[in-house]
Amino acid sequence: MAAALFTGGTALSEWGLGSISEELTQEAARAYVLAQVNQAVEEALAQPRPFVTIERDGEGEPVAVQADTAALNELRLQVLGTLGESLNGSVTVEVPVGSLTGVALLNGRGFPVPLTLGMEGSADLSFQTEFVSAGINQSCHRVTMVVKAQGFSQSRRFETQVEVETSTVLAETVLVGAVPEGAVLKTG
Repeated sequence: MAAALFTGGTALSEWGLGSISEELTQEAARAYVLAQVNQAVEEALAQPRPFVTIERDGEGEPVAVQADTAALNELRLQVLGTLGESLNGSVTVEVPVGSLTGVALLNGRGFPVPLTLGMEGSADLSFQTEFVSAGINQSCHRVTMVVKAQGFSQSRRFETQVEVETSTVLAETVLVGAVPEGAVLKTG
């Protein structure tokens, strides 16, 4: 009796696994990769540190904004190192049990069922700096970290490929200049 139940349960689960759509597998893998990127960034930024320095003249007025390249490179190594470990190997994602039934009405519903994927992943990280206008005689200097991660599952049944990109503002500095007391209007 137990053997018959085991055989029936195995056959049912094999049938159910075959009904998992490629899109569902892809979204589960995308959610996993995105969660790993967010966790790596959160861990790396857990200890606050300055990423820019402001140079001032003798009167205390800002004359230059400089990115701390050593701190940015340290952050880059930390995030990419964490992602190198977490994006590779056997990972478990969860799909709703209703998605195993093949019934469209139940798709995406029910308790989560673990699904194991053999993942291979990679990530790239870049920094963007920009100056934007922030008002009359004011500028905003912003340093943004952009993480792009790819994940590939070569499992026979659950082959998928995903790519995610996230942006995180690391520093934002508003530089206030002197506001002119008068203006010259030229007509002509």
